Amino acid sequence: MSDFDIAEMLHDANKFADDNNYVEAAEIYLKITNIDNNCTSAWYGLGVSNAKLGDINKSIRSFEQAHRINPDYGPTNANLAFLLEKKDPERSVNFAKMAIESIGEDTELLRIANSMDNIEINLFDYSHKYMEGKNLQIVSLPAKTIPEENIQEEEVDFVNSRTARSSRANKMTEKGDHAAAVNEWKELLKKDSSDINSWKGLADALSKAGYIERANQCLQRVEELIEMSKEERVIDENEEMENLISAAKEVKEKINTIEENNSRDVNESIEWYNKGLILLTENNPMESLNCFDKAIEGAPEEEIELRVRSYNGKGHALYQLEKFVESIQEYHSAIVLDPTSVTGRTLYNMGSSYASIELYADAVKCFEQAKNRGLGKEDQRLCQTQISRCKLLIKEQKKQG
Repeated sequence: MSDFDIAEMLHDANKFADDNNYVEAAEIYLKITNIDNNCTSAWYGLGVSNAKLGDINKSIRSFEQAHRINPDYGPTNANLAFLLEKKDPERSVNFAKMAIESIGEDTELLRIANSMDNIEINLFDYSHKYMEGKNLQIVSLPAKTIPEENIQEEEVDFVNSRTARSSRANKMTEKGDHAAAVNEWKELLKKDSSDINSWKGLADALSKAGYIERANQCLQRVEELIEMSKEERVIDENEEMENLISAAKEVKEKINTIEENNSRDVNESIEWYNKGLILLTENNPMESLNCFDKAIEGAPEEEIELRVRSYNGKGHALYQLEKFVESIQEYHSAIVLDPTSVTGRTLYNMGSSYASIELYADAVKCFEQAKNRGLGKEDQRLCQTQISRCKLLIKEQKKQG
């Protein structure tokens, strides 16, 4: 369908909405989003129509989709601030502040933006001592707020790695928010159009959203990429694994220096290691764990490099499975074996795992060290962003504690 057809549909939907015929307007807006999932005008109109029809949850989801496409549009942020005021006060405050930046100060938006300042915390007992049978009055303590000048205004997703974002897309699919999931997978593919995991995720999200033909096109692309991978023997999982990819070749070059009685074990371990990497690229972290374990078990003690890379592989797989504590343990195992082999990417992954379990101070340490371990300028900038975000969250923890 051409842009002209979509423009004509938008005109019809807007006319229905102007005449207060919100049911008809919503139907047309929804059709447009099915044709073009990135049409901000349609998502915005759908949000207004759903609100007028009394379906607040659908209205919020529509405005959230409009916000993801264009996060700087003031009316979208303002509407979300009002709709979320009772449901999610913290997010409501954030949207109100963003709306004020775009459309200027508004009495109601200012009220929402400042609604979480100086909240009173009610306690039944002001004493820290436990005493039975004691009758005390309720007291109110003013909550401490973080001074505005100490808050970094950088709006960045906390864990901005591809693995974390794909996990977020999967969760959206589980919740039934298929449009948001599709958008997440598309964003991932903009950064790496050859990522098999992202194509599979997009296919799954499209299928559950009812777009079977588009889903099949994505699956066809997956088959093409897998075939290319087999032909070229290139394992291109994502940036977080780029240091693991060359391990097989590097390890094979060492085989000539190993005793004859160990060569068979080494070859088998390398095969298990390679299989583990391939399974990770195919979004199968559970089976890849078993392969990395066998690689470690079969590798001779002197094969430090292979063992280190296998432990790092386990760390990546466990991170994909959202087993962050175990992921950290595997990264530590690799570091203990050879502290000099620690890369900036490994430290960044450890930091992301620490952050995922809210150990922000440890995360900061990892991100700080990662900056000086061979990362490019863009990755260093990302590390600094994560450091700033973690430090802000540390302050929030202290405030809540």
